[in-house]
Amino acid sequence: MIFSPLPGTPLITQGFGQNPDLYAPYGYAGHNGFDFGVPEGTPVFAPHDGVAAVKDDGPNGYGLYIVIEAPNRRSILAHLSQTTLVNGQTVYQGDPIAASGSSGTGTGPHLHWTFKILKNGAVQNKSNGYDGAMDVSELTRLRLPQDLHADALYAGDATPYLSAVFAADQVLHRVVS
Repeated sequence: MIFSPLPGTPLITQGFGQNPDLYAPYGYAGHNGFDFGVPEGTPVFAPHDGVAAVKDDGPNGYGLYIVIEAPNRRSILAHLSQTTLVNGQTVYQGDPIAASGSSGTGTGPHLHWTFKILKNGAVQNKSNGYDGAMDVSELTRLRLPQDLHADALYAGDATPYLSAVFAADQVLHRVVS
């Protein structure tokens, strides 16, 4: 399971694969991650365990960013304002690792998150049009104890779902002890 790098219910301002024309000059089929609209200084958390590398592109590219790598996955968290991590530091899922910002190339304060699957240290599906980045939205959980049913934001067309009634064998419930 992968956690969202932000607390609460984040606002996605640019989803995976959006704006293909904007990203074509970089060799991508579209946006290679998720952008979350958050004020500068918002706490950022490790979406999974791994070893951190702190990088800084200055006023270009990702600006200040962190790469978290494990044997089977890699996350890039970009446009940060600050971090207390050092290169080679082990981080665990849910650890506070940085603060969002507007460093690098961007249109304002936000957090960019790219996720890639690795095998034996190599990025998988590099020829997918996103250099191996993938849409991780269906694998990502919001912070515990939040759940999709009660804590997600629903568009107008989806709100009837909230009042639908299902038989006991048609729905799974979280057991609260």
